[in-house]
Amino acid sequence: MTENLPEEVTKSSFRRKVWDYMTKNELVNFPVNIYKRIPNFKGAMEAAQQLVQLEEFKKARVIKINPDKPQEPVRFLALEANKEIIVPIPRLRTGLFLHVTPVAGATKEQLKTVASMRGLEQAGKPLGLDSHIKVDLVVLGSVSVSRDGYRLGKGEGFADLEFAMMMKMGTITENTIVVTTVHDCQIVDYLPPQLFKEYDVPVDIIVTPTQTIYVESRLKKPFGILWHMLSERRLKTMQVLQQLKEMDENDGKSVVLKEVDSDVETRHYIKNRVKYSKNKKRFNAKREVSDTENNVEGGKDKVDKPRFTRRRTYKKSKSEDESDPLNSEVQIKENSTKSASRRRKNFRARTKTHIDFSLKLSNISSGVRVRDLKNALLKRGVKPNEITWQGYRGICYLHFSKLRNETAPPDQPVQVDSIVANLQQLQIGDSVNDEEGFIYVEPAKPISRIEVTDVTTV
Repeated sequence: MTENLPEEVTKSSFRRKVWDYMTKNELVNFPVNIYKRIPNFKGAMEAAQQLVQLEEFKKARVIKINPDKPQEPVRFLALEANKEIIVPIPRLRTGLFLHVTPVAGATKEQLKTVASMRGLEQAGKPLGLDSHIKVDLVVLGSVSVSRDGYRLGKGEGFADLEFAMMMKMGTITENTIVVTTVHDCQIVDYLPPQLFKEYDVPVDIIVTPTQTIYVESRLKKPFGILWHMLSERRLKTMQVLQQLKEMDENDGKSVVLKEVDSDVETRHYIKNRVKYSKNKKRFNAKREVSDTENNVEGGKDKVDKPRFTRRRTYKKSKSEDESDPLNSEVQIKENSTKSASRRRKNFRARTKTHIDFSLKLSNISSGVRVRDLKNALLKRGVKPNEITWQGYRGICYLHFSKLRNETAPPDQPVQVDSIVANLQQLQIGDSVNDEEGFIYVEPAKPISRIEVTDVTTV
């Protein structure tokens, strides 16, 4: 796809043109909302089949493949070809990589399951900084690439950071081949070199469903971690980065971080925390004034009024009860029976849904309400059975029971990795205008006491 230079020459403007074009022309598979993510383009399997024909792939024993949805066919075909794969842990929050080795005698369906994000989490073994594994080939997803090797990801910089870490560990070298699989329309003739920094990872080979492009003059790759480009906040969110920093400091190297955290994500987080703090102070001040007015009247203490109104009850007159003692006894029994029935009904309502797995959503703006969340989930086609809303803490939990495919055997649950994938880069409220104001999604540990919001009544 040949593109003219946009009026605003930025990385974001090129990404936006690709996302708009692919959306308008229906060139993506699920998830169809491709903004802020690597597009799951139509023909991803065909591109993967082209990739496995490369000599670079055939010679490789260990391949690093990104966890993006369009690279899932690459992971499957690599395992089928008896290759070892390492996949970055999403957002590097709990570690570095997951190492997956092929299982002898596994069927295609089993390998497809392992290649999914849920399968990788179950079958992969964590790989730390002390690993001495060598990677022979790197496969990345892209939003756009140029024929001379410049690459645009979704804008978060994790692929670049992973590459720098592998260089630091000695897992790869500057000669390690980097491949990307994309749709043909994601290739542009030209991306301005001045947009790219020393930490940006270029590609050596571009594979599409219809063609393979070898970059004639390979661009220089990052040589390691550029500490002056990282903020203290990002360091705190990644334990593996803290470990690498300590290693460099122990070696006597001077590690200087970026003084000002210019990340949009951080600005959004601080803005929301300040807003929440101000609202909380304002609420507490009003409450103190209200309590003072209610409790003091004419210099005398006043009894606190009940916070909630009592349920209105109607009693029969004393004369009626005395005139018909049998009716009074029957009425008592009926009331007792109704109370017991209500208790059983409420208990069944609380326990009728069996929760099989839960997801934790965090980095939620303080201005977001549960109705906003429900609408955002509805647009993504995600329907949790229950929601635990803790918006004041910036988090919530989505609870699901195992969804089943109507055509599948009764004992075979549908994989939930599609739900997790569809929630990636979810944005709600004010965050939709921020570059990285996304909602973090991660599996949630079992919660001992769940206060739920019935999503059907929101």
